[in-house]
This record gives sequence, structure tokens and C-alpha cells, in this order.
Amino acid sequence: MIAFDLNTNDAEALLRHCEQFIPQSGDAREDRRLEDALLTLAEALRAHLESE
Repeated sequence: MIAFDLNTNDAEALLRHCEQFIPQSGDAREDRRLEDALLTLAEALRAHLESE
């Protein structure tokens, strides 16, 4: 479980970056892992914003 201590503006900015970032390391497996991690982080941020 991820717990955040972020104000709404910071959480929304971080969420936008998670949604827009496109990994391009040149390593397909590493890019996929980063994409999966960002999706998980985005879900947690959405839940955080909904709970406020």
C-alpha cells in the first residue's frame, strides 16, 4: 500500500506526469517495468485524490 502526504496540486501534477511519460530506455523489458510501476503509482494517486 502506498500512502501519500501530498496536497491536491502536487498529486494532480504527479498524476499527469505518470499518465504522459513514455519510457524510452532502449530496453523493452525495463520500459515495460517502468510503465507498470507508473500505472500502479497513477492508480494510487487517483485513489488518494478521491479520498480527499
